[in-house]
Amino acid sequence: MSEKLVYFTGCFTNYYNPDVGKALFAILKRHGIELIVPDQKCCGMPMMANGNREGAKKNFDYNIDSLYEASSPGYDIITTCPSCNMMLKKEGLPFFESEKARTVSKRVYDAGAYLYSMNLKGKLDKDFYELPLKVFYHNPCHLKVQHITKEPVEVLKLIPGIEIVGVNKNCCGMSGSYGMKKVNKERSKEIGQKVWSEVTLHKPDIITTECGGCGLQINGGTGIRVVHPIVLLNEAYTPVRDRKIF
Repeated sequence: MSEKLVYFTGCFTNYYNPDVGKALFAILKRHGIELIVPDQKCCGMPMMANGNREGAKKNFDYNIDSLYEASSPGYDIITTCPSCNMMLKKEGLPFFESEKARTVSKRVYDAGAYLYSMNLKGKLDKDFYELPLKVFYHNPCHLKVQHITKEPVEVLKLIPGIEIVGVNKNCCGMSGSYGMKKVNKERSKEIGQKVWSEVTLHKPDIITTECGGCGLQINGGTGIRVVHPIVLLNEAYTPVRDRKIF
């Protein structure tokens, strides 16, 4: 476990929900771990999904060079976006393989899985305040295909007061930019209905998922607030009087 980590923020955290990045900084600072944020561009996953291979390669190569240099002392690389994680660790390699890309791939970890590993090694601070919430967890497809399913949930279970009322592994129907296109609207809703129905059945106070796109889709179909697990975890480290969310 390195005392410094390299953070690939991803577009969603960088432009839409910076609270995820702030929460991760606060959690790791509590553990004496410094976060390094190198220059970076979009991971290239949206470009790949829409047939822009040239644009994806340009961004992927830029990110690999930047991450390789930043992590060269032997630092691990951490992400809070499942799609960015999969692009850097797995999806980009068959198309844009290089020695640097292979090296970076081996250093990339999902934040929830990383904290889970810290707990197994007895290095996770479990001095949590109570967070009395009924929580529904949605497992994003881009974590599921990497066999990261139990780790984020097990970390949340460490928080006193939290009750995990449901865990879902179905696709939400957003599928990256697919569900944002008008032509796919009805199909996207049809797929998402499975998740919306599960949420309604379990009646949670809040929904948590790592994927920003999934969060938008599930909130749109249920009206229930969706937050990143890292944000929930940081709230549990925060005294009630200082909390910004709950």
